Amino acid sequence: MSDAPLRSRAVAYADDGTDPIDVLPDWSEALAGVVDLSARERQVFLMLGAGHSNRSIAARLRVTERTVKAHVAQVLSKLRVESRLQAGLVAHAYRVMNESPIHSRRHAG
Repeated sequence: MSDAPLRSRAVAYADDGTDPIDVLPDWSEALAGVVDLSARERQVFLMLGAGHSNRSIAARLRVTERTVKAHVAQVLSKLRVESRLQAGLVAHAYRVMNESPIHSRRHAG
């Protein structure tokens, strides 16, 4: 999944008024891969989505950066994405899809 087609679609939208939904990538295949992540990989995946660096993730999980890099590599492989940016976007989509107003209210206080 290269970012180049996304960029070209975004430019097309800006130039000719293409429907914005056509600019967005289809993350369904990557989202399906989330179930294959281990518990620790899922933690790393969600932290990528929150924009954390390897150093920040390592500190939060109390592991080495080398360990985080290994987890990131596994996340990219299992989600079939090419970059941590793409993994982060998938993580954001995953969070949005799994939020529900009822669930949020229950934990609000």
